[in-house]
Amino acid sequence: MRILAAVVILLAIGCFSLYSASSYRSLITEGDPTGLWRGQLKGYLLGGVFLVVGACVPPRRWFEVGAIPLWFGVTLLLLASIFTPLGVRVNDANRWLEMGFRFQPSEMAKFTVPLATIALTGIWRFDRKKGREMTIWRGICLATGLVGIPVLVTFYQPDFGTALFILVLGVVPLLRWEEVLHRFFLVWIALVLPLFYFKVKDRWPEMQERFMAMFSPQDVPQVWTALQAVGSGGVTGKGVGLATSKNLYLPSEYSDFIFAVFAEETGFIGVLGLIALYMLILVAGWRLSKRVEDQDLACLARVLTLAITAQAAFNMMVNLALAPTKGIPLPFFSHGSTGLVVFMGMTGVLLAISRSRGREELTSR
Repeated sequence: MRILAAVVILLAIGCFSLYSASSYRSLITEGDPTGLWRGQLKGYLLGGVFLVVGACVPPRRWFEVGAIPLWFGVTLLLLASIFTPLGVRVNDANRWLEMGFRFQPSEMAKFTVPLATIALTGIWRFDRKKGREMTIWRGICLATGLVGIPVLVTFYQPDFGTALFILVLGVVPLLRWEEVLHRFFLVWIALVLPLFYFKVKDRWPEMQERFMAMFSPQDVPQVWTALQAVGSGGVTGKGVGLATSKNLYLPSEYSDFIFAVFAEETGFIGVLGLIALYMLILVAGWRLSKRVEDQDLACLARVLTLAITAQAAFNMMVNLALAPTKGIPLPFFSHGSTGLVVFMGMTGVLLAISRSRGREELTSR
């Protein structure tokens, strides 16, 4: 229940913050200060549905029934975003699909890819019917495909930051099968590094600028503006709705840099409260993974907790010039219905796992 309480509070604060951060841009571009904010309402509604579904579905069903269909479905959507007319190119990247509504398949991969590798290192690893364990080389091939295909397609869009994040989430379950994990990295070094070189060599100056934000933030305008916004908030902030950085001074103020607007309006106290809420999710999720008896569900709890809190931490670090600039949204805050729905669905799955049987603790008398 602590996870649910923290998420509900984050959603409430995020809803107000999104309206504040997006109102001026919406007023200038659409003549309506609620334009971008109203577009997010469908995400809240659909996210609520996914939260309920995630909480009601027995969590082991995700491995036993859903892992392969979900992985194939999301992978096909990723491919469709690049190789079909349904793909929408925004900011020089094919990240979106238009199917009567616009959504981002790579956000969905943050759930389906680790789900598949958890199934690989859990129920698929040991064949109960034949009473034998899957061979290491078969495990390497499956791990390479399950993780590699979605990551490479996302990388090709290009969306380097999301591809790296999906890679990390997909590799975490492989820690349970060390022989496969070690060889998996050797395969990636041999096959992926050459592809990485040919893909980024033409964009190397852009990537250098992104990393420059960590060492010379004053040379990266959006990061420097974000730092000024955060610093101008002081201890208590300027007040909700009174940020000046959102008045078209800060790019993506309603998405990637919404944290800077929030910090300007609520100050150091507001930032501490926000970090405390994400820390509550981290601690509660980690304790849940220790308490659950089922090792597959324990791994899923760790991955979902990491997906929410690590992304939040990275977004804040970008806003504070502690990480290279990359379009990683702040969970439950940033504009974008797909990410909101996925993270609310993850919360529902965590709630379902919390109802699973815990480990029995033996006490000495």
